Amino acid sequence: MPAACGLSWGRCRTSAGPLLGGLLVSTVGWRWVFFINLPVGVVCLLLTLRHLGRSPRRAGRPVDWPAQCAVVAAVALLTAALNEAGRRGWTDPAVLGALGLAVAAAAAFAVRERLARSPVLPPGLLRSRAMSGGAVIGLLFNFGFYGMVFTASLDFQHQRGYSALGAGAALFPAVAMTMFASVLSGRLSRRTGDRPLVVSGMLLAALGLAGWAAAGADPGYPLLVAPMMAVGFGTSFALTGSTSTVMGAAPAGYAGSAAALFNTARQIGSATGVALGGTFLATAADYAAGLRVSVAVGALAYLTAAALARRCVPPKPKGA
Repeated sequence: MPAACGLSWGRCRTSAGPLLGGLLVSTVGWRWVFFINLPVGVVCLLLTLRHLGRSPRRAGRPVDWPAQCAVVAAVALLTAALNEAGRRGWTDPAVLGALGLAVAAAAAFAVRERLARSPVLPPGLLRSRAMSGGAVIGLLFNFGFYGMVFTASLDFQHQRGYSALGAGAALFPAVAMTMFASVLSGRLSRRTGDRPLVVSGMLLAALGLAGWAAAGADPGYPLLVAPMMAVGFGTSFALTGSTSTVMGAAPAGYAGSAAALFNTARQIGSATGVALGGTFLATAADYAAGLRVSVAVGALAYLTAAALARRCVPPKPKGA
């Protein structure tokens, strides 16, 4: 139940985010996009303390602080490098240095996990096709979706002259579909299993971005509504099944590690999609060409995720 509630809240946040963000930027200023999270965080903390029970303590598995610090450093450095790459360029010494340190921190984490008595993420878990494949699928569909949202918002505001609120409203058809798709996928998964949902969702999202890329150099907004809706629907349609795949592959006692792996992979995908989208727009000779390259790369990411899901997501057991 907590996992289902978390997914539902995440989809609500995704659906309302661009529109609410545009409203805040257009009225009280862009800083409130960050300030608004403070009261929300306090409310979530109070609800957690009131309604969620304590997790059982596992005395035999103490917190592995060196491994925790190494993985936090790796993700933070990678995110910083990706964020700066669009502005400084991929060959900037600061970007290359941050990428090198991220690789070193990731290597230190891997070494520590092999030596630790109680590893945070046992290396054997990653040999599970369902778990590692599901995490990569999450990375790829976040790459495609948030890369599209970022580049589309830039296009709507800087090329089409929309206000921040107008850009949020223009993106709403894409993000609103996530709620409808999540309800439908949750009902269908009991009948079909996870694999058909993940594969079909990724193919639909790929078709949406391919449609955007094929729409021409300066397509009218009505021509973009259906592709954006396809991307939003397909991404959310696959989310439930990919989450279930990763969590189902986790042995007893490692559900938290599996969830952390999946969510970290997704966030890395989001950061990479935004960074590369910005790079394509900044380095292309023509803005429209850069936008089409960005959405085409996103479509390729979705197609790769569909092929990976066909191989890694287990089918529905017979008789289930």
